[in-house]
Amino acid sequence: MRPKVSKGRPESPLVGRWGKAPYPKMLRYLFLEMFGLSLTALFSAAEQATGLVKDMDTSILNTLSLIAPDLMEEMELRALILERVAALEPIGRRALAARLHLAEREVRAAAEALKKAGCLTQSASGMELTPQGQSLVEAARAVSGGRRTLSGIELTLSQMLGVERVCVVRGDADIDSGVMEEVARAAARQIRFLLQGAHVMAVTGGRTVAKTAEAIAVAAPMEITVVPAQGGMGGGVSTQANTVAERFAQKLGGYYRFLHLPDGLSGAAADELARLPQVREPLELVRHADVLLYGIGRAMDLAQRRGLSRVEQETLREEGAVAEALGFYLSADGRVVGGGSSLAFKPEDIGRKNRAAAVAAGRAKAEAILAVCAHHPHKLLVVDEGAALRMLELLRP
Repeated sequence: MRPKVSKGRPESPLVGRWGKAPYPKMLRYLFLEMFGLSLTALFSAAEQATGLVKDMDTSILNTLSLIAPDLMEEMELRALILERVAALEPIGRRALAARLHLAEREVRAAAEALKKAGCLTQSASGMELTPQGQSLVEAARAVSGGRRTLSGIELTLSQMLGVERVCVVRGDADIDSGVMEEVARAAARQIRFLLQGAHVMAVTGGRTVAKTAEAIAVAAPMEITVVPAQGGMGGGVSTQANTVAERFAQKLGGYYRFLHLPDGLSGAAADELARLPQVREPLELVRHADVLLYGIGRAMDLAQRRGLSRVEQETLREEGAVAEALGFYLSADGRVVGGGSSLAFKPEDIGRKNRAAAVAAGRAKAEAILAVCAHHPHKLLVVDEGAALRMLELLRP
């Protein structure tokens, strides 16, 4: 019998995508007016003639990104599409999505919003700018610069790592702890799409994955069962895999099952516990999960947190362990060099029998992220700019 799951509170009217209900009109107009006034002041004919358009006042944009980062991201995306349509018109949505390495649904939604705003038209030959859209191209170019840079990083990492979808969030969580919240939001936006056609999702514990669960927007309930991918490992209850799985189920409107099994347990004790129905049944769900979402940690950080002895930690160092994921310790070239006590997964099955999605933040985790990507394929990787730039440094000779 499936346990009852609370459907959660309705989404706040202040949460959502820019320009969509249920945003209060006053708030929406406030941002439009702020943005519009800044463009009027910054992109007058006189300033364009003197080249001041290149020195856009970033204070307003920085303020917007702090007040409402989701609004800023949407504005950057629309500005990017407006600027690219100007350069490539007429162009179809699919072709533009391929050029920008974006999901077609993202381009479609942004293009529809621009069409309603009177900035572009759509026909059988593709999208083209209206006179109003043409008048905003220079402003759009200034606004979209940051987003275009991140898109380039995403595309490069996707190609170099063989990851189907890479999302990079501006900032470095090692410098600004608030960046982790943005990484979680970015991951949360992708999860519903990753779950299309899925029946079971397995999730690990940890701060980043827990924050991703909290960032999931409440929407139409999904027929999905969420299970913990690992047992408990001590520490705070809020970041335990069981708690995180329950929270995901609540936000998605699905179901959950607990896994009553200490993490890291191996040998005869683990085998004995695995025979119990309350352990065996959720373990089977984990083994056959369609989607696997997990965080990535640095090997020695996790070894200390899990209470490994000095001898065990030294062995991991000698083996070159740099990463930890799903209970496995990995070397820089993606070899499993320790751990491996998981009753749910075999290392060779990860990412091959399920859609693997990883989320991590901070420049210091770059080497660990690369190690995990070297071990198995991923459908989705969400990181911050600090980690992404360091990864590129390590990948380039």
